[in-house]
Amino acid sequence: MSKDLRLYLKELEEAGELQHLTKEVDPLTNLGGIAYQIAGQTGKASYFENLKGHPGWRAVSYVNGSRRRLAIGLHTTPQNFIPHLRGLMAKGLTPAKLVKDGPVQEVVWTGKDVDLWKLPIHRHADNDAGPYIGGDMAIVKDPETGARNVSMHRMQLQDKQQLGIMMSPGRHMHLIYQKYEARNKPMPIAIVIGHHPAYYVAANWTTAFGVDELEIAGTILGEPVEMVRCKTIDLEAPAWAEIVIEGEVLPHERHLEGPFTEHTGLSRAGNGMHPFIRVKAITMRHDAIYYALQGGRPIAESQVLDGLPMEVVLFERIKDVGGFVDLKDVVVPPYVGGCHVVFIQLTPSQEGQANDALMAALSSPYIHPRIVIALDDDVDPHDPQQVFWSLSTRCNPVDDVFIVKNTKGLLLDPTARLLSPPGVFPHIRLGSKMGIDATKPPLRDVEGRHEQQLSVPMGLERHNWRDFIA
Repeated sequence: MSKDLRLYLKELEEAGELQHLTKEVDPLTNLGGIAYQIAGQTGKASYFENLKGHPGWRAVSYVNGSRRRLAIGLHTTPQNFIPHLRGLMAKGLTPAKLVKDGPVQEVVWTGKDVDLWKLPIHRHADNDAGPYIGGDMAIVKDPETGARNVSMHRMQLQDKQQLGIMMSPGRHMHLIYQKYEARNKPMPIAIVIGHHPAYYVAANWTTAFGVDELEIAGTILGEPVEMVRCKTIDLEAPAWAEIVIEGEVLPHERHLEGPFTEHTGLSRAGNGMHPFIRVKAITMRHDAIYYALQGGRPIAESQVLDGLPMEVVLFERIKDVGGFVDLKDVVVPPYVGGCHVVFIQLTPSQEGQANDALMAALSSPYIHPRIVIALDDDVDPHDPQQVFWSLSTRCNPVDDVFIVKNTKGLLLDPTARLLSPPGVFPHIRLGSKMGIDATKPPLRDVEGRHEQQLSVPMGLERHNWRDFIA
């Protein structure tokens, strides 16, 4: 058996990370809010066992919604996440393996049997245009090279056999779709719902155009990804997934898509006339579990999945800037709404080094970050209180802040100026970036660093208050 969602759920169950709900929950009216409450108040993922209008179905939410749970699935710890992934990726990519059949094709709907409304696709938030698939991984192939691409996209349920899709301009799927449009041909697409977290981490890994994210998933899993041929399109899909939707993105045709409440907690960015998917088949396990990834206000699951691969990529980019940077950590806090803010922890050795590291973080393969804050080695970048303390005591704005104007803006960044006509695909935005140096003076300024040395309350490191209770 390959590693899959079910194995992951078993591990979460053993770790006490799942909250089961046996009473009826409605995917259209309250599933999203209940999952959000449970994640915020208990820190757990949700396992829905009774879904209104969908007898026999089960759904899970927030299973990938914390570093702690992802660490369980990837057999590491939250603290060791970056070193663990860096060590795995140093081994290289692991090619996928084609197999004859797999559980994901135990049930096959084609032709008139295809009906997306039969899936428990949920409505995420009150401002949304309707139900949206959030926990999907979309697989497409470059028509020139045959290279596979896997990425996550919001997908609106528009009709029983139609899904809206939003592609970010200039990103890999959009580049591939443009090649199909130039040929006036539909782009085959396989939409995977529900699998092991390694797949989702890989799907959010921004790497060179042409790299197969499923080969990244294989390296993280420690085993080749097993693939089966799709039933109606010329693509392959993971054999041990829960659900696969097969379809085609039609060339040059558009349909109104949105609004949808994104990771920012806002619903208006990205709305307009977008490409759409004509669904040709749905395959699944006979007792498929639907992955109801929840978007919206922090903390959305997508922010955790976006942030962790970004931390690894940024760490690799920053550590060698200027020859060497004593980089300690890179943190993309999931609570800020969309990976727009990044914290980097380092020990600067000389003047200017913190700014070099900030510029490297702002000019990475990811366009999400627009505010990067450099912190010193005595500040925990995972603790917002310490981050704000550092900003208050170690940052003089006139000297320690720089702004870069007119940079490419993320499609969903509500602060970036929209250059293309409203609602016209593709959406082009123009933004800006800011670097903030909240570090102590560099190592060569011994006296300056000594002045910024933190005081420690007497006995803090030697005693535990619980020892003084009778």
